[in-house]
Amino acid sequence: MLIFLNQLIMIKVGFLLNFPIDYKGGINYLKNLFYAVHKFQGDKIEITLFVSNDISDEYLDLFSPYATIVKTAILKRKSIPWFLSKVTGRLFDFDILTYNLLKKYQISIVSHSNFIFPFGKIKTLNWIPDFQYIHYPYFWTPVQLKSTENLHLNIVKKSDAIVLSSYAAFEDFKVNHSFFNEKVSVLNFVSQPDKEFDILLKNDEESQIREGYNIDKQFFYMPNQFWSHKNHMVVFEAVKRLKEKGLNPLVVTSGLMKDHRNGNNYVENLQQYVSDNSLKENILFLGLIPYNHVIKLILMADCVINPSFFEGWSSTVEEAKAVGKRVLLSNIPVHIEQNPQFGFYFDPNNAIELADKMEQIINDPNIVKLEVKELRTILDNRTKDFANKYYEILNSLK
Repeated sequence: MLIFLNQLIMIKVGFLLNFPIDYKGGINYLKNLFYAVHKFQGDKIEITLFVSNDISDEYLDLFSPYATIVKTAILKRKSIPWFLSKVTGRLFDFDILTYNLLKKYQISIVSHSNFIFPFGKIKTLNWIPDFQYIHYPYFWTPVQLKSTENLHLNIVKKSDAIVLSSYAAFEDFKVNHSFFNEKVSVLNFVSQPDKEFDILLKNDEESQIREGYNIDKQFFYMPNQFWSHKNHMVVFEAVKRLKEKGLNPLVVTSGLMKDHRNGNNYVENLQQYVSDNSLKENILFLGLIPYNHVIKLILMADCVINPSFFEGWSSTVEEAKAVGKRVLLSNIPVHIEQNPQFGFYFDPNNAIELADKMEQIINDPNIVKLEVKELRTILDNRTKDFANKYYEILNSLK
């Protein structure tokens, strides 16, 4: 009887939206996790998302179908409560304001928020997206590198449990934190195209998007943020090579055109390369666009490309998998681990190899497509596994 009653008790999980909201990968990760939990574990897990009291309605609309939203000045940058929470956190290694807020809403576990609480009264489950700095330290300034290493060390030591998105990340975890391996669970996230799985373009939708973004022919799509490790240049070099062979490909890019890290002029160098090599008609920079447009462009493209040198667990790959789209991928371990059905791999340092594969797609744009019903079933099964695994991790902390 007691076991049965215990199973009926909801696990009250709190998330703190305490990172910059232009980190779209983090925003989409949370949305996908909340969706999965709501759909498959909503009778066992209750999610409360704490946000800044000045957050825009766009994010309220995104999260409110799946979570209770609580606005607070504690998460509003440079407000008095925000300063106080930072000060108490540094003085006592314990953010009293946030702790009291969480207790007010009866939160038993704080998830994915880089927060630590002593005394075991609130359990902490923290997510580390990746350990890129181990492989590519030169993408960071020394200050950023040290700060990130210290953050990871602190949450690894003091969290009750750690979530990683891939087994490739777990191997990196072991480099510096092998003593804490027993804290780790690998939770592969699953991307949702939208809540209704509406992946069919509506009447005139494709023409409207093409007109709005000035896309006048078939194209490859690269929806990666413009961070140094995303390796856009190899794609641009491949396009230049294809043009020299008499072809005229189009690559559409989207994503925040800014790297907040080492200030190496990554975006400016890419734009200069496009200009110097007369590729302005072949490389289209859309910048940051609405997420639903990203999905529509994936559907419209002949192929998606992710040439990244490093990923924790690529949302681009997951989105392509969700809608059954062909994808050209760098042959890094995590991309191989993600194993998309229509995935084709290339050396991220080899523009010639990539150009050859792009040419094959240009010459044969057709691909066997799965029916929407089959895609929905596959995605539902993967999403259910995602939600069930998360519940198992939470349940182990009760």
